[in-house]
Amino acid sequence: MRRWKYLKPLCIAAAFFLLLQFFVLIHLSSNQGDADTHSHNGKIVVELLQKSWTDSPLFLIEPSILSAVSAGTNSKEDCVYLCNNNKVITFGIIGNQSKTLSLMVHKLRQDGFSAVDSSDEHPDSLNTKENRIPVKITTHIFVQHMKYPEPTIHIVVFYNRKPGFLWHSQIQIATSDIAFGSTAGAYDLFNLQKKTIDNVQLHVPSPITTFLQQVPHSEFIECNYARAEAFYMKNPRDKSEAAIHFQRKARQLISTAQKVLDGLGIRFWISSGTTLGWFRQCDIIPYSQDVDLGIWIKDYKPEMVQGFEKAGLPLRFLFGKVEDSYQMAFLSGEVKLDIFFFYEDDASMWNAATVTETGEKLRYIFPRFKLCWTTLLDLKVRVPCPTQPYIEANYGNQWQTQIKTWDWKSSAPNVRHNGYWPKDQWEKVIQMYE
Repeated sequence: MRRWKYLKPLCIAAAFFLLLQFFVLIHLSSNQGDADTHSHNGKIVVELLQKSWTDSPLFLIEPSILSAVSAGTNSKEDCVYLCNNNKVITFGIIGNQSKTLSLMVHKLRQDGFSAVDSSDEHPDSLNTKENRIPVKITTHIFVQHMKYPEPTIHIVVFYNRKPGFLWHSQIQIATSDIAFGSTAGAYDLFNLQKKTIDNVQLHVPSPITTFLQQVPHSEFIECNYARAEAFYMKNPRDKSEAAIHFQRKARQLISTAQKVLDGLGIRFWISSGTTLGWFRQCDIIPYSQDVDLGIWIKDYKPEMVQGFEKAGLPLRFLFGKVEDSYQMAFLSGEVKLDIFFFYEDDASMWNAATVTETGEKLRYIFPRFKLCWTTLLDLKVRVPCPTQPYIEANYGNQWQTQIKTWDWKSSAPNVRHNGYWPKDQWEKVIQMYE
């Protein structure tokens, strides 16, 4: 392990240098020769790659080509999809974390290709509480044929992750020429189907449209296990029976909510204290005793309440109106599921709460964010990203400190008074259920 500690920076530096050289070649080759001549090389290079490739099946994932194939563009030309002047054509493979692809890369070089591969440590090998042993994996391969330098073939290596999804790593050098790898990505499991494209039989994800819909929303961010470990060095894990029981209940509650909301086509993310637990300690905060989810108000569907109740989660309360300060909560035994609906304006995003005793409306203001995938308790869930500004808005810059006494009406630095509900509306905007 000590030897690996010193060798790892050297390995990363060498891989970085090789990839940098390769991207320079991509740009140089794109400016050489006649574009029409190059446009017909795509089919040739793909066929040569298929002849050389002997590992797990390659499958085409280049979005521009898959979109055209899915649309069924008609043409009398022999080569339409693979000969459209792409600088890069992207393929995927399903990797095996028990072996790297170094032998396959070596074979490609013997068969007339210039090939550069990048490697990293499999994240699941780092997510262990004891005996953490890094597992080295091949993450991306870039290939150019020596006779036909354009297009470059980018091979993205997908790996199965424990919650049951496919993941690929972020490439070490960002470039606008590649469709995959500017960030890590997460995808639902998919089957492969054979499809004849430009008279070449290729594997593609099935169904194509479902895969393409995931591409722009695939960004994945790993929980920071080093930060979590540092937190637990100062704040030892609560291993009490009550803490373990709550963690199990919380996981079950998130899983149930996921099934209900996914079934309705409603995007959600872990929010508030649940996000803090993930970001700070890669876990649920054991003393929080509830689970918090966020949903865009534009994604709200009235069928939500019935869906949760059918799943065994009765409605506990419903506050506000869909057009203003909407919030609801459900119960699973003694654990509450809070659902906060988020609204947008020009500068910020916000969710709301209502003080039942006075009818006061509160607004919690957040900087604008998007959604990324991550894992929590072996579940694939969304989180706001970038996450730290979201956390600091809700909990201040001392979020690393464990605070067990929290007043939702006043403790959050982003809470603002937002008026009062008129008393003649209380019956509709403050609904409590036993």
